[in-house]
Amino acid sequence: MLFLTPAVSLIGSLLINNYLATFKFTYEFNYNFKENIPGNTVRFQCKEENNFCDKLEIEKYKTLGQCNLKVIKDNIITENGNIKKNYTLEKIKSSQEKLFAQFMITDKLNKECIINSSSQTLYNYFPYFFETVYKIKTNKKTTLGVSRAVNPFFYGETSISNIVKRFPLNYFFKPLLYLSVILMILYWVYYNKILKELDNSKKNYYFFSFGVLSAFFLFLHVFFLGWTFESDFLTKLRRSYVVFFILFEILAQAFLIKKIFSIKEKITNFLNLIIVYSKLLFVSFICIATVVILLILLISNLDSKIDYMLEWNYFLLLLFFYFLSFLMWKKTN
Repeated sequence: MLFLTPAVSLIGSLLINNYLATFKFTYEFNYNFKENIPGNTVRFQCKEENNFCDKLEIEKYKTLGQCNLKVIKDNIITENGNIKKNYTLEKIKSSQEKLFAQFMITDKLNKECIINSSSQTLYNYFPYFFETVYKIKTNKKTTLGVSRAVNPFFYGETSISNIVKRFPLNYFFKPLLYLSVILMILYWVYYNKILKELDNSKKNYYFFSFGVLSAFFLFLHVFFLGWTFESDFLTKLRRSYVVFFILFEILAQAFLIKKIFSIKEKITNFLNLIIVYSKLLFVSFICIATVVILLILLISNLDSKIDYMLEWNYFLLLLFFYFLSFLMWKKTN
């Protein structure tokens, strides 16, 4: 759970952002064409009552499943049907001719109509899901970090915080991270308890203290995610939480694997030794990688894309420590 929960929060937030960014379906205008075939038109006279066609009262369909199958083309035309190109609102107001806003059904497929998409079958079975997604995307509070689908693990288009700190992603990411904090504390508490019993010891181990501290700073980082401060000191303090989380997390992992090796003979029967050695290699790799990354960041200004790429992959990689912990212990009936 401690591996899956934060992994789902991280990858899930990215997938949700990408889906919302690429969700193109909307409630379209219902022009009340007499026949829904290419070439048919409706027209509205441009007059003062509708602010010369600037504020036409055209109702929208009530669901995404009611949409125009073909692209609707609009033009300003004269009474005789001549098209007026590049006509602005001011030109319409000052014109001596009767002008009309004309809407015509073309023969071009409307890709923003859900009936014409690969989502039609799913929409037929689960319309509520798509209607809810539309309402979320059009909510006034919704602000996506990026307006297109991205893959920052490979291309570094954006940071984690830029994706997850905004509505509605914060309502997905933050609860899962709070749950991860609780699971993390339980993880270190139980490891401390189990190894004390196996080692016949009464004192708490260093890994326990560092582990709880890492969970505490992760909580602070998540809690203040998205906050803005006028004070530079408070801004830098908020950014330091994630640094302390990483520092104490790595220290906790290092001291835990050290302790396991120090009493390995006593607990061999409970362990999958191949995974234990894999975990040692993994912790060593993370420690070395962290030092190397910090040195690189100190001596050179990397492109922001590289920074973001490192950030996404680094945090996801850290979680595999808990997955190895799951595999490390032999399962018994």
